[in-house]
Amino acid sequence: MHLVRPFLILTILGTLPHELEGQSAQPISLQVSGLGVFGSAFTGMRHGLGVEAQVRYTPSAFSVVAGFEYTNHDFENRPEDIRLYGGFVEPRYRIHAGSNVVAPYVSARFSILKVGFSGGDLDLTSSFIQLNGGGGLLFRLNSRLNLDVGATFGYNRLGDGTLSSKSGAGSVPVESSSSSNVVIRLGMAIGLGG
Repeated sequence: MHLVRPFLILTILGTLPHELEGQSAQPISLQVSGLGVFGSAFTGMRHGLGVEAQVRYTPSAFSVVAGFEYTNHDFENRPEDIRLYGGFVEPRYRIHAGSNVVAPYVSARFSILKVGFSGGDLDLTSSFIQLNGGGGLLFRLNSRLNLDVGATFGYNRLGDGTLSSKSGAGSVPVESSSSSNVVIRLGMAIGLGG
């Protein structure tokens, strides 16, 4: 029964009238975006900037995406930079607002990321999870090109792991921790195919 309900919802969304067409006139689109990430997952991690690439399937007003994101963060009082990188899935629902040029949307995102360091001696073995929700605006620039401006608020969780020195100076256990974040996005999407 737990699997039947989501399947029925997706089926109903796929049969919505043509006026509620999704984000792109084409069923498949590619998007590249710049990201600003505000919030920290652990002590010393500062706000960061990054990029993402995604492939979106848009059968109707509902769409779903799979993608890859990368952000770089300063590490307070350390020579290293912190890198977060990995995959995500993002369902999105476009709200019909009576315009063929501008459309608001709501979205959710689940990311599983890896934590890495560059420019120093540290190494961390741990998983990093983000769960975000929010929305944005799509601006149709022409029949294939959309501008995406969005923001999400969410939850970070750094899993248990080990922080170690690449030079062999030792290692310490890292306990799991959680925090909140805000992610802003500015992207360009291009529709593919018919």
